Amino acid sequence: MMWRYYAFRALSREWVHRELPLRDVTIEHTLSGPGGLSASIEPTYADLVGPDGNLVLREWDTVIIAEAAGELRGGGILTSTEITGDALTLDCVGFSAYAAGMPLTSTLTWGGSSAGTTGAGVDAATVIRALWGHLQSQPDGDLGVVVDELSTPYRMGEWHNARKLPTDDEPNPDASEVEEPPIPIDRVWANADRKPAPATGKTVYWQKSLPWYEDIEVGAKVDEIAQQARIDYREQWSWGPDRESVNLRLRLGYPRLGRRASDLRFVEGENIAEVVTLQRSGDDFANVVSAYGSGEGSKQKRATVTRRDGRLRRVAIVDAADVANDAALRAIAGDELGRTRQITDITGFTVMDHPNAPLGSFAPGDDVLVETVIGWQPTRMWVRILSYSYSPDGDTVTVSCTRSDSFDYTGR
Repeated sequence: MMWRYYAFRALSREWVHRELPLRDVTIEHTLSGPGGLSASIEPTYADLVGPDGNLVLREWDTVIIAEAAGELRGGGILTSTEITGDALTLDCVGFSAYAAGMPLTSTLTWGGSSAGTTGAGVDAATVIRALWGHLQSQPDGDLGVVVDELSTPYRMGEWHNARKLPTDDEPNPDASEVEEPPIPIDRVWANADRKPAPATGKTVYWQKSLPWYEDIEVGAKVDEIAQQARIDYREQWSWGPDRESVNLRLRLGYPRLGRRASDLRFVEGENIAEVVTLQRSGDDFANVVSAYGSGEGSKQKRATVTRRDGRLRRVAIVDAADVANDAALRAIAGDELGRTRQITDITGFTVMDHPNAPLGSFAPGDDVLVETVIGWQPTRMWVRILSYSYSPDGDTVTVSCTRSDSFDYTGR
């Protein structure tokens, strides 16, 4: 494939260069994290130096993108350069990294004593979009990132004015007493769920607030919410109309992004370029799993699943405080047992650009079947791609992954 590289200004979107002479390029794509691009330029080019003698490629001002076969294959915001004589080295981070370390400077609030009397909290995806909206509404902050209009059943917030809950010390509290602190929602909200009873003379409402004075970092909060609500995200670069602009889209997926790519083959000796390393570790091994559900103390629901397999007893605990159904709790424990009993893992492999799985046919988040045929333990294992990187000048892709059954796609 013929590769071309472009540079444009992050804010004005003006083109800096449409035939950027990059070499030694590496492109990376990551699930729920920023991708990136690194490259070098050598020798010096007069059109990359401005009239003032400074480089026209400026940190946190220039975006570099890579194109092949008419499609954008990745890119990033230039964050650092290194100059050694005639050699210029460039490092760019994916656009989702723009949120990292950026402070929330005004309070974001949903619900409240009026709007919060309906519904049951705010969708976690709505909060992520609002954080990005806040970031890009600041002066010199509009990077042009569009966040997917995803809807999820995961609700965030707290119930206010709820009747005080019974406890072991106070099994029959006064109905006029309000539960303090407010009762958190922060879970998947099902049709069968009900809001708590109001204290006498009160109206129950929910509210979700992200106060500016709590030193919230936008990028860290987005990652926290994404992990909490099991939302994946991935950067997507594409051409705008007439290839005169570039679209930056943050794709969201619940409870996952990616597909089970049964149409692709990753086989040692065919398109896997190097011998695959099988990792065997018992650090997280467990053959007994206890899931703790709703309730407190002796009234908390619990389910334990055991598989006696001749190994020493190892116990793992799962916190499922939002689950009140015994069968569902046992299923959660069983699913976790299926993961914790697995010792063998494949954490990476190197694949050639090959008809079995051409470059562009897989993406971070996809599940692929890897087959090893050499050595002590030939294995067929479904793994999930976490990231991959490659050089357009080469013919191999380096994949980072982990076994697929270590993920929970139920959206619980």
